[in-house]
Amino acid sequence: MKKLLIGLSALVVLLVSGCAPSSAPKPKVSSHEVTQRSNLNIKSVSRFVIVDQSEPAFIVFRGVPKTFDAKKLKAISLEVSKREKMNMLTWEKFLLSVNKYARSVIIRNDYPNTRVVDGLVCLVASKNGSGAPWGLTWNSGIALTFNDYQHARRTYKLYKTNPAFYKPIRDPRRDPINPGGHLPFGGCM
Repeated sequence: MKKLLIGLSALVVLLVSGCAPSSAPKPKVSSHEVTQRSNLNIKSVSRFVIVDQSEPAFIVFRGVPKTFDAKKLKAISLEVSKREKMNMLTWEKFLLSVNKYARSVIIRNDYPNTRVVDGLVCLVASKNGSGAPWGLTWNSGIALTFNDYQHARRTYKLYKTNPAFYKPIRDPRRDPINPGGHLPFGGCM
């Protein structure tokens, strides 16, 4: 756990300091239904998107701002290439593959009235959200804080141990990964 936090902290430092795209392996696709991304016409402040698939409970997406110079981009690209389950996509490739990534992580959709994939794309593209670690969770939630990610891990473990015992939190005020709690941050509601 400590190594993961140190690694994520290092990546944040790299994001603030630097990247170039690497060839991205195709994401694993499952047959689970997810909210499909519409044909969004978003003006993104992100030039690239880093995708981290190292956790089974969520996938993390980070936008790399267009303002980063070549030196910063190269440094980020080098760091990303050292990690097995992490890759960097151009913004355009991210838009083409975001549904596949969503299908690879979402086991159940606890938020059927939210266009979570559209919201995630908006967050990664937004001025406020670019560079932040936006996690798409196993139950179609969105994680941002340490507590959000811990909640996703706990509920994923509970679900995997006994799916019949898992009950989603129905009160959005008590649910740390309810997309409605994070989407307003990037103006994505």
